[in-house]
Amino acid sequence: MGPAEWAVRTPAVVWLLVLINLGSAIPGYLFWYGDSLSRAPWYFWLFVPDSPLSVTFMGAALVAFHYGCRWDLLGLLATGTCIKYGLWTDFVWLTNYVSGGEYHFTAILMSVTHFGMFVEGLVLTGLLRFRPLPVLVASLFLVGNDLVDYALGYHPPLPNPGDLGAITRFSVAETAVIIVLWVVAAVLSYQRARTAPSPGSA
Repeated sequence: MGPAEWAVRTPAVVWLLVLINLGSAIPGYLFWYGDSLSRAPWYFWLFVPDSPLSVTFMGAALVAFHYGCRWDLLGLLATGTCIKYGLWTDFVWLTNYVSGGEYHFTAILMSVTHFGMFVEGLVLTGLLRFRPLPVLVASLFLVGNDLVDYALGYHPPLPNPGDLGAITRFSVAETAVIIVLWVVAAVLSYQRARTAPSPGSA
């Protein structure tokens, strides 16, 4: 049993992770993204609260995995967004520090917790199935996030707005890497399915 299966099958572990993910989403929605949500039209709300929505996806995915539901799209959204915005947040605070900003308690706390998001997404990727349609929809969601954040300007508040260009490039690069890896995984999965012997074959 791998670490991902152990985590979702162990009640004490999976419910602790669900509590941590959903509990941390609430202050993220209310305090960190409150102004961004109030500025954005309602039809963009799904793409605005990046990190809180990521851990909301993850909390829901953990419950689904625990009860044996392999919802491919939910799993891709949960792991992909946690990986992306876990690293993204650490990159933002790093660029802030390099630009002369303080690495204070909030920066340390957010860096540690968001690195945890990255690890969680990476580990639970081992439970996923990479089917073409869910991969396509999840990829479009990540692209939509970048468009709303940077093309339309509804990105989360930044401690270092002067580094927006570097932050934008990093986010787009993350999206590209994740999508490429998903597509490769989907192609390999399809090829394995085609070459696998049928149950009735000798």
